[in-house]
Amino acid sequence: MMPAHETYDVIVIGAGAGGMTAAAVAAAEGLRVLVIEKTAFVGGTTAWSGGMIWIPANAKMEAGLSDSITDAVQYLSSTVPEPANAGLRAAFLARGPEAIGYLEANTEVRLQPVKDYPDYYPERLGATRGGRVLEPAAFDGVWLGK
Repeated sequence: MMPAHETYDVIVIGAGAGGMTAAAVAAAEGLRVLVIEKTAFVGGTTAWSGGMIWIPANAKMEAGLSDSITDAVQYLSSTVPEPANAGLRAAFLARGPEAIGYLEANTEVRLQPVKDYPDYYPERLGATRGGRVLEPAAFDGVWLGK
């Protein structure tokens, strides 16, 4: 338990993918961070997915796989038509690859493409047969300490 008199620049509630990413970015920027999680587990629902994330047109796409923001827009429009969230969708598609680049340049996070992991609806316009899904690269857990 942390003493009550400790001070932090950022307090993150929840140790899921979003919370842990926010904490990693804040720490990478030199801020003092506290993460609070109500369960005994880290990872939230992302722990169930093995830490995989879906980032279209990412720089990690391997040879033989191609993607574009235009394809991702087509795919999302045909699978999750949400015109009310068009701005958020556009921001995600435009900035997702940049976010991956930032994490790899400024934290210990390393991701790799899952080459043979097609989109859930591969018959839809804009779908890819792999590469949009990124998974954490294996690392030596001893590095974490006790």
